[in-house]
Amino acid sequence: MAVGTAMDMTPTILILTPVVMPGSGPAGIDPVYFGVLFIINNAIGPDHAAGGTVLNTVAGVGRIKMDDVTRGIAAVHGAEFAMMFLMVLFPQLVTVARQMVFKLRRR
Repeated sequence: MAVGTAMDMTPTILILTPVVMPGSGPAGIDPVYFGVLFIINNAIGPDHAAGGTVLNTVAGVGRIKMDDVTRGIAAVHGAEFAMMFLMVLFPQLVTVARQMVFKLRRR
């Protein structure tokens, strides 16, 4: 998330995935679970108030103060962080859907 405040989502994914992904297997992290969390974290970064590119763009185009934009997106940030927290706390929220799809394919 911290990297996403300074870089856009696509370059962050292209640069960091080959660096970070090989370490997830030996750490015992499911690759699909890692990928979902990685993408969602990267999606949160650009609209974070610490210097996110999306918030700066919205404030500039709309000619609004950054404080107003940050206050307006506070509920969205709360929902994003709650979703991340739940997915970290309960990994089954991510992995169950994949397991169900594979069970259907085997029939």
